[in-house]
Amino acid sequence: MYTSRSTFVFRNRRFQVRQRRRGIATATPQQLQKPSPVVPRLHKTPAGAAPNPRKPGNSFPAEYSHITRYSFDFSTVTNAKMAASTSTSVHPVADAFSTSGSSGLYEKARPSYPPESLSKIFTAFHKSAGNGNDRAGINIVELGAGTGIFTRLLISPPETTPQLPQINKIVAVEPGPGMREGFISALTSKNIPVGTAGTSGAEKVQILHGAFDSIPVEDGWADGVVIAQAFHWAHGHYANALKEIARVLKPGAPLVLIWNLEDRRIPDFHPWVAKIRDIYEQYEKGTPQYRLGWWKVIFELPEYKELYEEKYEEYETVRTLSATVDAVVERILSKSYITALDEEEKVKVEKSVREILETERKQWDDEGKGVFKYPYATDVYVIWRK
Repeated sequence: MYTSRSTFVFRNRRFQVRQRRRGIATATPQQLQKPSPVVPRLHKTPAGAAPNPRKPGNSFPAEYSHITRYSFDFSTVTNAKMAASTSTSVHPVADAFSTSGSSGLYEKARPSYPPESLSKIFTAFHKSAGNGNDRAGINIVELGAGTGIFTRLLISPPETTPQLPQINKIVAVEPGPGMREGFISALTSKNIPVGTAGTSGAEKVQILHGAFDSIPVEDGWADGVVIAQAFHWAHGHYANALKEIARVLKPGAPLVLIWNLEDRRIPDFHPWVAKIRDIYEQYEKGTPQYRLGWWKVIFELPEYKELYEEKYEEYETVRTLSATVDAVVERILSKSYITALDEEEKVKVEKSVREILETERKQWDDEGKGVFKYPYATDVYVIWRK
């Protein structure tokens, strides 16, 4: 079940708009089954003070703002494992993804992206091609590519999405060696050849070591840059990331940001979601999660105003996935800050989550098989290079 939502607003009205969007929590089951009409939402970055970095993000509404948030000081990182980051521009806790990437947990536990969201992204790629950037096919850079969950959608998109422009080459950039290992394993298992030579490689898909502020492609090579489920990890390095992304983008090409997040805004139908999030989010301890909205400081940075168009597009798709108790537990264990815990603490988290899932009401897909609905929201931002 999908519901696409998008509107055109200015950022100084965002809070009121999102309050209205939260009306979904009181919708009837019949209303939840009906897709909302799609109306594009365009934002204009206003002059003035930078947004409060502690302001809740899109999927963390004000009614849950009592949950503890943390500030983070990099100087307090004493854990040697965490401090030995694969990239200085990526938060050290993100290194735990290398473990879940190489073990296969990340690939198994993480959801893909809905066709409605992909349609917005593919439309942006068509616009980029229409700006004169399409010659012998477009070139795409994917940053923080992980195990290639999004990459595979560029190779084999859902039939319900608009046709993609012809793709010449995809350069997937990933700082974690375990994630790159998982990327190669996942794509080759689907008979998708993967190279490691870069833009000169023969394979359509290349996987390379790099980071948000260190992208191994030449100037103006990319007709689009995509960052799926990752840009918040550039926290503290957004200015350099914006400059580096602008360096590789052609004029008039898009930077696309996309995130999936478990949707806790429907407690009348899925009361367990908020309760399990309260359990595992206490372990975030200052990591720059998407839900906190800290990444939105980019819109006030001089690098953004100099290199990118003032207006950007934002879209949301609300959906439910089918899940089991084990699948929800695996999703939680794949989170970086949970993966980084010692085994005793992981067992404690898992036990608490299972207790909630055993006792709380669920919306069943097949109760006999233990399959129930798992609500998700997917947010897409399309930002244009000047």
